[in-house]
Amino acid sequence: MKTCRLCGLLLLLLCIHTVLYAQQTRTVKGRVQTLESGSNKRQPLPSASVIVLQKNDSTFIKGITSDKNGRFTLSYQSQKKKQYLLKVSFMGMQSVYHALGDSALVNVGTLTLKDDDIQIGEVVVTGKLQEVVMERDTTVINAAAYKTPDGAYLEDLVKRVPGLVYNKKDQSLTYNGQPISEINVNGEAFFSGDKKTALENLPADLISKLKVYDKKSKEEEFTGISSGEKKYVLDLQTKDELNKTWLTNATVGYGNNQKKDLEGQVNYFSKDGENLSFIGRSTNRYQNSTYKDNINNSVGMNMTHKFGKKFSLTGNMNYNLNRNGNISSMYQEQYLTAGNQYSASTNEGNSKSRSFNSNIMGSWEVDKRTRIHFNGGFSFSPNRNESNSQNASFDAPPNVNHESLFDDFESITQDIKVNRSENRSRSEGQSNRYNWMMGIMRRLNEKGTTLGLNIQSSDSWGDNESFSLSKTTYFRLKDKQGNDSLLYRNQYLKSPQKNNSWRVGINFTQPIGKKMYIRAAYNWNTHYERDNRDTYELSSLAKSDVFGELPPDYEKGYVDSLSNRSHSRTNGHDLNVGFNYSDDTWMVNASLGITPQRRTIERKMGKLYADTTVHTIDFQPMIWLAWKKKEARITFNYDGRTRQPSLSDLMPLTDNSNPLYITRGNPDLKQMFAHSMRISFQHSKKGISANLGGQLEQNSVTQVMIYDAQTGGRETYPVNINGNWNMYGSANWWKRLGHFSLRLDMNGNHSNRVSMINEDRSLEPVKSTTRDTGLNCEANVSYQPAWGGIDFSTSWNYQYSLNSVNDNNTYTRYYNFRLEGYVDLPLGIQLRTDGAYTFRNGTNIRKGEDDEMLWNASATWRFLKKKEAELSAYWVDILGKRKSYNRMATSDGFYEYRTQEIKGYFIVTFKYNFRLMM
Repeated sequence: MKTCRLCGLLLLLLCIHTVLYAQQTRTVKGRVQTLESGSNKRQPLPSASVIVLQKNDSTFIKGITSDKNGRFTLSYQSQKKKQYLLKVSFMGMQSVYHALGDSALVNVGTLTLKDDDIQIGEVVVTGKLQEVVMERDTTVINAAAYKTPDGAYLEDLVKRVPGLVYNKKDQSLTYNGQPISEINVNGEAFFSGDKKTALENLPADLISKLKVYDKKSKEEEFTGISSGEKKYVLDLQTKDELNKTWLTNATVGYGNNQKKDLEGQVNYFSKDGENLSFIGRSTNRYQNSTYKDNINNSVGMNMTHKFGKKFSLTGNMNYNLNRNGNISSMYQEQYLTAGNQYSASTNEGNSKSRSFNSNIMGSWEVDKRTRIHFNGGFSFSPNRNESNSQNASFDAPPNVNHESLFDDFESITQDIKVNRSENRSRSEGQSNRYNWMMGIMRRLNEKGTTLGLNIQSSDSWGDNESFSLSKTTYFRLKDKQGNDSLLYRNQYLKSPQKNNSWRVGINFTQPIGKKMYIRAAYNWNTHYERDNRDTYELSSLAKSDVFGELPPDYEKGYVDSLSNRSHSRTNGHDLNVGFNYSDDTWMVNASLGITPQRRTIERKMGKLYADTTVHTIDFQPMIWLAWKKKEARITFNYDGRTRQPSLSDLMPLTDNSNPLYITRGNPDLKQMFAHSMRISFQHSKKGISANLGGQLEQNSVTQVMIYDAQTGGRETYPVNINGNWNMYGSANWWKRLGHFSLRLDMNGNHSNRVSMINEDRSLEPVKSTTRDTGLNCEANVSYQPAWGGIDFSTSWNYQYSLNSVNDNNTYTRYYNFRLEGYVDLPLGIQLRTDGAYTFRNGTNIRKGEDDEMLWNASATWRFLKKKEAELSAYWVDILGKRKSYNRMATSDGFYEYRTQEIKGYFIVTFKYNFRLMM
C-alpha cells in the first residue's frame, strides 16, 4: 500500500513538473506580407526575419524566417516575470514590434511591412539597450545602442563606441588604450585579422555585438593556462536574422579630379563561425595627393569551413596593385651646442607595387585528448619606386617659405649656406616569403596534464636594384680654384638578401588542484641572414643624358669601398616556466623566460673584414593580475624584456656610401633592459575606464651624432645610455540619457629621451635630452532620434618640447571643433554633412597655417522595391581649404612636414545590394 502511495505521489509530481514545463514553452505564429510598390495590393513576404526579444534589454531569445508564403511558427522558452517582444523585419522596410503576452499560444495574425514609416497600435517602442556589459573576461558591446546611418560601414560604428579608436593612417585599432591585434567574425579569423579590410568593407548593419577579449592561442585553449602573451581581438557577432545569408553589393562611382570608386562584395556568415567572403575594389577616392595616377586595386577571398565537429579550415588570399605618388617637403631644426643647424628638403616620388599573399590555418581534434593544428602562408611583392629630391642645410634660419625654398634659393644669404644636394633615384625589387607551422598536443590524463610538440619554419628572399644620381655642393669647402666643391655620383646598386629560420619546441602543463596550473617549455631556434650589396660607379661609363640603364661595361665601375658582404647566424635556447591561478574574483599569471644565444656575423666592406661571435642571455619576466567583481575590473601587468643590439651595430666598420650621412658600428655595446608597467580600471555599468602606465629603459641604444660644420654632413655611431623613460595616463567616461549620448576622454603623457651630439672629434659627446609633454581632452555629444543623428565634438591638444641643448623649446596648441549629422527624409532620401574647424598656435606657426576648415556633404536616394539600389552624391572639402601639416620633436631636433593635396572633389556613386536567405 505504501509502495502504491509512493508511486502515485511520484507520478503526481511528475505531472505537475510536466504542466509547469509546458507553461514555460510558448508559441507564436502569424503571417508576413508587404505592399507592392505604387499600389495597395498585398503579397506574401518570404525570408522576413522573425525574432523574439526580451523586452527590458532587447536580448535575443530565438528567431526564424518566414516561409515562401510569408507564414511562420516560432516556439521559445519563457521565464517568470519576463516580458517579450516579437520583431518582424526585412531589409529596407519598417520593422514591426508586437508585445507577447503570457499565453502559451499567440496568433498575431497578418503583419504588413511597408517602405514608409508607419505606426501600429500594438507596436512597443521601448527597451533600453545596455551599451556595454562584462561577461567574465570579455567586454560585450551592443551594436544596436549606437545608431549609424543606413549604408554605413563598420568604421562608422567603431567611431561611435567609447574606448574604440581607429587610426586610419597607420591602421591601428585600440580599446581603452589596449592594442587590438586582429578582427574576427563569429570567433573565426577574417582575412588573417586584416583590420583595414574589415573596418572599411563590412556593413555596420551586419553586426549585433562587438566583443573585445584576449584571444588564446591553440595551446592556451587546450591546456587552460596562459603563456602571458596578450592578443586582444575585436570579435564581430553577426545578427541572427542574417545567419546563413548571402549579402551581395556592387558600387560604381566617378567624379572630378579623376576620382573613381569601383567595388563588389559577396559575404556569407554563419553563427557557428563558417564564412565566405569575396571583396574586390579599385579606388583612389581616399588618396588626396596631387599625383594623378594614384590608385589602389585589391581582390580578396576569405573562407572558414568546418568538416563536422572535429576539423576546421580557414584560409584567405589577397592580391593588391597600388600606385602612389606625392609631393612633400620637410623642415628641420637640428639641436647643436654651438648653434642650431637648419635644413629643408622637397621630394617628388611615386611608386608602383604589387603583392600577393595567401594563408591557411587548420585545426583537427583527433580524439578527446589529442589535437593537431597547422598553418602556412606564402607571399611575393614586386615593387618599383622613383623620386626626385633636393635638400639644403644652413647655420641660420633661411627665412623663406619652406615649400618654395629651392625656387628662391639664390635669394638666401650666401654666408648661411652650408650645402645643397640634388638627387634622383629609381629602384626595382621583389621580396618573397613562405612559412609553415605544425603543433601536436596530447592530454595525458583526466586531470589535464598536457604535452605539446611544435615545429615551424620560415624562409624569405629577394633582390633589389637601384640607380641613384646626385650632385652635392659644399659652400664652405673650396676646390683648388677657390670655388664651391662639387661631388657628382652616378651609382648602380644590387642588393640580394636571404633569411631562413627554424624553431622546434616542447611544452608541458600540469594542473595543481582545480584553480592553478604550472607550465614549462623549451624551444630551440636558429636564424640565418645574408645581406649583400654591390656598388658600381657609372659616372665615367654612362652618357650624361641617360639614367636608369646599365652600360655594357658597367662592371668596370665596381667600387670595393661602397660594397659589402654580410652573413650572420643566431642559435638560441628558450626556457620558460610559469604558473596560472584563476577563480571567480582573481586571476594571476606569472612567468620567467631565459634565452641563451650564440650570435655570429661576418662582414666585408671593401678591403676591411670583421667577424664577431657574441654569447648572450636574454630574460623575460612577466606578471599579470586581474580582479573583477560584477561590472568592475582592475588589471595590473608588468613586462620586462632584455634586447640585444643588432649585429650590424656591433660591427666596427664604417659605411660612407652617403657622404652626408656616414655610419659605423660599436663592438662594445651592451644589452638593453626594458621595463613596462600598466594598471587599468573599468566599470562598464558606470561607463568609466582609466589607465596609468609607463616604460623605463636601461642601457638604451642611442646614436652619437658628429656634425661636420664645414660640409654639413653627419657621422653616427651607437652607444648605450640611460635616461629614456615615459609615462602616460588616460580616463574615459560615457553616459546615455534617452536619445543623447555623452562622452569625455582625457589623456596625457610625459617622456624623457636622450641622445648624444658632438661638433668636435677631439671632445667628448654632449648629452642631448628632450622632455616632451602632451595633454589632450575631448568631449562628444551625440543626439540620435528616429529621424537621423547629430554628433558634436570638441577637443584641445597641447604639445610641449624642451631640449637641454641651448634650452630649445617648442609648443603647439590645437583647438578642434567638429559637427556631423544626417537626416532621413521620405521617399528614401538621406542627407549627410560634416564640418570641422581647427585652430592652432605655437612656435614658428605662420599666418595662413594657423587654421583649417573642412566641410563635406552628401545626398543619398534609396529606391526600388526593397531599397536595393542607392544613388549618392558626395562633395568633399567644399571650401577647398584642406591642409597637410604635421610637427614633431625628437631627442635631437624639431621637424615639420607638408604634403601637397587636392583641395576638393565631387563623386557620384551607384550601389546595388541584395541578400539571399539559405
